[in-house]
Amino acid sequence: MSALQLLEAAIHAAWRERTPQSAAWHERAQAALVGGVSGTVRFFQPYPAYFEGGQGAHVTDIDGHDYIDCFLCGACLLLGHRAPALMDAIAEGAERGSLILNPRHSTETAEMLQGIVPGAERVRFLNSGTEAVMSALRFARAFTGRAKIIKFLGTYHGMEDQMLVGLDGRANVLGAGIPPGAVEDIIMLRFGDEEALRVALAAGDVAAVLMDPSMHHGGLWVGDGSFHHSVREMTRKAGTLLIFDEVIAGFRLAAGGGQHHFGVTADLAIFGKAFSAGEKLGAVTGRADVMGVADPSGRSKGPFAFQSGTGNDTTVAQLCAQAAMRDYAQRQADGGYDKIAALARRLGDGLVATFAAHGLALHANTLGPIVRIFMIDGAADYDRASITNRKQLNLFHLALLTEGVLTIPGSNDFFLSFVHSEADIDAIIAAAARVLRRFDFASAGEP
Repeated sequence: MSALQLLEAAIHAAWRERTPQSAAWHERAQAALVGGVSGTVRFFQPYPAYFEGGQGAHVTDIDGHDYIDCFLCGACLLLGHRAPALMDAIAEGAERGSLILNPRHSTETAEMLQGIVPGAERVRFLNSGTEAVMSALRFARAFTGRAKIIKFLGTYHGMEDQMLVGLDGRANVLGAGIPPGAVEDIIMLRFGDEEALRVALAAGDVAAVLMDPSMHHGGLWVGDGSFHHSVREMTRKAGTLLIFDEVIAGFRLAAGGGQHHFGVTADLAIFGKAFSAGEKLGAVTGRADVMGVADPSGRSKGPFAFQSGTGNDTTVAQLCAQAAMRDYAQRQADGGYDKIAALARRLGDGLVATFAAHGLALHANTLGPIVRIFMIDGAADYDRASITNRKQLNLFHLALLTEGVLTIPGSNDFFLSFVHSEADIDAIIAAAARVLRRFDFASAGEP
């Protein structure tokens, strides 16, 4: 066996020893759920953990172990588990009824978005971030009369067919079942390449540039944000819409999301995840004239783009979004976003120092309350980080699970909530040190 295989065997053995109940439940789950989980990201080898519940920044698995939660159910729980204001909103929703036709609370939620999100002249609610991306692209194509969409290599924008391309940074389609025609109008460019963007826009057939302002899936390689401003200027001149996918950045980098953080107002913006702090709700916001293509009243001039959804007005999700936005706005005023960003830097710096103390190289990117790490020595950039020591990195995240820190092997995320404390950060760093003492990462290399 190679050193990497020995490392994998040791960590898998430690995981199996720690989680016999999860192992047994996985056997049961596979007979009902595909792969024993309800989504690809929830699975990891040799089998995933299964959880009972959470409180604040902590969760408990079915084996009874406590974890500091840095997954937050895919970045949804910016307020942590069972936040009191959200529990109150859920209780109120139960009294009102789960689904009401054209409820007043949808107008109230939209008004709150207008007050907190730059450029939110009009709002349309949806059930998820994927639906919001799909609808925003439809609106952009309808408004401009153009078909092409530019996205950046390495970015994730939900699971619709046309978006499952280029996630690996190499223009490959993710998985089977996606027909070539689904992605033929998607132009993939490298983030930061202004000349390539200028050339693509000059063709005059690009409806929109779709951009995650955090470049989260790509590794947070956003630099100082100057490219965001260049994209805004170039799209404006080309008559192309700029769409910010704020599903990750929204309410996380600032109360007003990536638009607030980087000082760039997009034509359309997409929200999900932290928007309703874990409940199922998405939104598209943006310019009134662009959003007008979805107006069913006929008052808006130009083409009509259909969009609807049964659960768009779900009571609990709407009330939770209102409670969350009130919380975010208050934390913005009180300096809470500066505090959570400082915690992320403390975590990133602490992990780098811990690896160095064990003779291992590590690079950490932080943006707001998000940390991404890369087991890379020397100059660090997107190209090198995307191909270096991925297997070791996934094993490190699994090893962290054996020490009571919940991240998901394969996703490489540390998401922090407003209820994570300095003590939690120090505990994560201490857990990393235990992992590096316990397992021989220094001898392992890529096969």
